[in-house]
Formats: sequence, structure tokens, C-alpha cells
Amino acid sequence: MTQSRLKKTQGKKQKQRFYWSLVLILLIGIGIGSFVSLFITSHEAKNAETAKTKAASKDAKKNNKTPLKPDNPVKANEVPEKAIDEYLKSSGFVGSVYIEDKGKFVLEKGYGYSDLANGHKNTTSSVYYIGSMQKAMVATAFLQLVEQGLVRLDDPIAKYIPSFPNGQKIKIVNFLGHTTGMKPRHEGNNPITPYRIIREIEKAGIKTQPGKWQYADDNYSVIAYLIQTISGVDFEDYMEQHIFIPAGMSGAGFYMTYNTNFMHTESYLRDKGKMINAPVRQDLSQLFGAGDIYMAVQDVKKFDDALLGGKLIGKESLARMLKKGPGKYGFGFYDLGDHYIARGVLAGYEAGNAFTKDRKKNCYFTFKCPDKS
Repeated sequence: MTQSRLKKTQGKKQKQRFYWSLVLILLIGIGIGSFVSLFITSHEAKNAETAKTKAASKDAKKNNKTPLKPDNPVKANEVPEKAIDEYLKSSGFVGSVYIEDKGKFVLEKGYGYSDLANGHKNTTSSVYYIGSMQKAMVATAFLQLVEQGLVRLDDPIAKYIPSFPNGQKIKIVNFLGHTTGMKPRHEGNNPITPYRIIREIEKAGIKTQPGKWQYADDNYSVIAYLIQTISGVDFEDYMEQHIFIPAGMSGAGFYMTYNTNFMHTESYLRDKGKMINAPVRQDLSQLFGAGDIYMAVQDVKKFDDALLGGKLIGKESLARMLKKGPGKYGFGFYDLGDHYIARGVLAGYEAGNAFTKDRKKNCYFTFKCPDKS
């Protein structure tokens, strides 16, 4: 994410924090909330957001403000899925969820409207842009090529893109883990080709030597470019053939077909109590490999089932993917102690994919931000 884009989204994320807090309080109330804790803070600005949260907490104490509590707190004897359902409805949640505590309960449901003008409601088949959450899927696709012996994680990027700055020192693994040391390129709004993106990344240059964690969409644009260069198949076709179809992700697709997909959801923001249409303005070719995919909450679950079940990559590759590195980041997932999580933000859309390390609890969200920033 570029600095300019980061600044534009920080104001929105402050309001989104409140929304996520409502969900988190509910989940904590029924004993499964710890593994969605990152939903409160954005991975793109984690440290800054944490500092602001602490400052806000101190201010609240000084002013004797009451901490955030749900209007209808969950009671210990309530059925979990019923309690979550009622709470999400009363809090004005607009989106789709799949929440599971294996052997105990499953909640799979849509809330609010996907299209206000035509009266279409959200279901678990409604599709949303998932933003950066797709990085876990892109990393999975790349690891398939590693397993086939077509590329190595410790290969220098210069082997595949000879003109890349600092190309002998920056390894493929640095892109997957956001430790390349590259300066972020400026993401525009107009259509762009993958080749042009790579040239712009090269032109932006190097900020530090590889090793220091700095989240950037550019890293996964390079990975997507390598996938199509090494496989000889366009990135979109590779993802369709080797990730979506094997995992049974029938609702997943790329931005080019989003508006023609019957199950697509319109993006809305709430302005002074009134819902207004807030379409994605940026041409998503700018987010090649880093935010150009949409899917339904069902597809997020199917991806995890296939990934963890060995349908997409082997055990060793999965372990490497989930291994915590700098920034608590593996390849596409964060390791937060007892759980893993991937999350994405794009315009008025947000998505989250979390599961505990014992794989008994899963939480998938796709929703639309309700507040105008």
C-alpha cells in the first residue's frame, strides 16, 4: 500500500474499528473472540492504530467514559449462533458471515442488502471484493510452483527479472513475507498492465536492504507476475485452474467480471443516516495480485478447507506458509499466537479469514463499511 493510499484509508479505518469492535465484543462474550482480535486493527497500519487505541483508552479513563458495550450483551446460557445472529442484526451489520466452533455450532448467514435499489438481500452466496485477503491465495499458488521445482524461495529476483534493483540480494521469499526493502510505487486510478506495474516498481527503487518488514501491495504484484511468467499461464487463468476450481470456489472471480456477476454486492456508505452508493473508483488492474479478486464467504471457507486439507499444497509448504516471520507475518497470513488470520480492505469492502491453530474454530467475514469517512 502506498503512503498516499494509507493516509486516505486511515480515517475510514478509525470508523471501521468501531464496527469491528461490536463484532469482537460479541465473539468474546461467547468465548470464541480471541482469534479475531486483528479485526480491530488494520494490518497495513497496525502500530499506528495500536498507539491511537491506547491514547483513546487513556482519554476515555480521564473523561470517565463508559467503555464500548453491546446493546444486548450475550448471556452465558444463550445458544451461541442465536446470540451472534441477534447481535449482528441489532448492530446493523451488512455482509455475510460463516462462524464455526466445530462440534458445537455453525452460523452461516447474510445480513442487510446487497442492492438497495432493487431490494436484493445479502446471502452466503453474495460476492464481495476481498482486498488483501487474497494474498494468502496468491502465496498458495506460488508455492505450487515451488513444489514442482520450477522456482526456489531462495532464488534472487534477478534470475527472473534481471533489471530489478538490488536484484541479487532480494530473494523470492522476501516478496512473500514483505521484507524486500522496496519503496512503494504510486498506485494510480487508470488501467495498467502487469508489465507496466513491474516497471513502476523498479523505478520506485530501494528503501532499505532486504530483511525489514514493511507491508506493500507491490510485493504480491511481483509474485503474481512471477506466477504467470514461470507457469506460462496468465495469472487470472492460473488462479482459476489451480486454486478456485480444485477448491470448489464457484463464486470466486476477478474484478473484470464483478459487475456482471448476478451475486455481486453494491458498495454503500452511511452518510448522516442515509445510505449512499460508494463504488470502487480505482481501476483494479492497479492491484494486480494484491486486491483484484472477489468471492463469497462460502468460497473463503472452501479455500481454507482445501488449503488445510492438502488439496492445494503439501504439509511442508503449508507449514512454511504459516511460519511466523517479521511482522508476525507468514505468507499471506498473520500468526497471532493461537490463531492465523488474513484480512483485506478495499473501498467500502472488508473481508476476514481466521482459524485457530487446532482448526476447531473458524471465522469468515465479508462486509461493507457503513460509515462515510
